[in-house]
Amino acid sequence: MSCNNFVCPFHELQASDYLTSDSELKCLITDAVKQVRFKKGEILFAQGQRSDSLFSLSSGIVKIAHHSQDGREQIVGLSTPGKLLVGLQSINDDIYEYSAVAETETYACKIRHRALLRTAQKKGEVAMRLIGSLNAQLAHSRSLMKVMGHKSAAAKIASFIQLVIPSSEHGNKRFTLPFSRREIANLLGLSEETVCRQMAKMKRRGILYAPRGKIEILDWDQLQLMAAEPCPS
Repeated sequence: MSCNNFVCPFHELQASDYLTSDSELKCLITDAVKQVRFKKGEILFAQGQRSDSLFSLSSGIVKIAHHSQDGREQIVGLSTPGKLLVGLQSINDDIYEYSAVAETETYACKIRHRALLRTAQKKGEVAMRLIGSLNAQLAHSRSLMKVMGHKSAAAKIASFIQLVIPSSEHGNKRFTLPFSRREIANLLGLSEETVCRQMAKMKRRGILYAPRGKIEILDWDQLQLMAAEPCPS
């Protein structure tokens, strides 16, 4: 099967090479893959559901959340196109320990667990790509921990925005903000009022413009400096 999802870890080309080619090349695990689409708000899989697949995103943003017995939602991560595989943490589990929801329209490759593991046993290249995805997941988790760690409220929000917006997009371009102020507060351990107040300050300082549902970074350097601010003692 040919594929133009060059950022997928199982594409024939390495992600670092894809910009040099416009041709469609093969997937290394073609027999285990189905291309799927999700509308905003649709569920890729639900917590407690039988775990049988993972997803490689070609476009869109997916929210990863855990739900307590009393129904409260805790956002524990987010996924964008690249080496991150949605559902990778549950590859050896019987059920998904969390839910994955499309925060924007999302296109992805749905990959069957068992077929992927069988292919990895036979093909060293696929096994190495899978290890790379695991490393990317760990790096992403560490980034989220830093965002939620010992930082000021402003630094947490600035760091979160940097995670959401593609790192390659450093021009003045307006992006969809897939998380509400309440969801950002939930993820970062802040109050919704604090998030609204800090984003209003960033707007007054000329760092960003954030009309409802959108966000535009006006000063990337200032955003980066704010994200690096330590927590006041």
